[in-house]
Amino acid sequence: MKIYMVQSGELAEIDALVFSSGDSYVVDDETERVIWLWHGINASPDEKGSAAAIAKKWDETRGKASRVITIDQGDATDDAHRFKKKCAELGGLKIVDKNIAESFLTHWEKEKTPPMLFKVSSEEVGGDINAMEYIQVELKRENLDPDDVMLLFIPDEDKTYIWVGKGANVKEKIKGGQVARSFDKDMPGVQDEIFIEDGDEPDEFWSYF
Repeated sequence: MKIYMVQSGELAEIDALVFSSGDSYVVDDETERVIWLWHGINASPDEKGSAAAIAKKWDETRGKASRVITIDQGDATDDAHRFKKKCAELGGLKIVDKNIAESFLTHWEKEKTPPMLFKVSSEEVGGDINAMEYIQVELKRENLDPDDVMLLFIPDEDKTYIWVGKGANVKEKIKGGQVARSFDKDMPGVQDEIFIEDGDEPDEFWSYF
């Protein structure tokens, strides 16, 4: 699959499934003859329109043999679930703030990148732990959801805390390590994975909030 971000009406190819909630993307899966359009919740109408126009043009050049599927961030449709499973095969879809996306795509070449908190929940994708997304949430204590597994990513220290909520289901707990390794797949160096149980957090963990 080839992945593109819409920029000023044109496509810019990117090398990782890191999507910003403020942008639109085109994912071209020629093997399955599917052109995916993914729109963040804050994507502009112009970006959405450009993505649709480009997909239509591609489909026409291919004799209208492709299926164009539009996914909006947060969709719970069968097509959205299928897209997430396809992304999981490539390491999983990371949905981040617009100002953070650039850091992911440049492989953390910036001088300093702040800690980030991500929510990982199988309920978001119908209980299928093989189609999880990593959704960035604001770095606040109150966003630690006791029903989920959360990732506190510290890029400057090559460290990821896997926080397991008291209400997280068995599948999520088993998947925790795999989730962290998949999340760290795009990162340089060896990432230190630290498991933490809800209610048993060390002071160092809280120091990042």
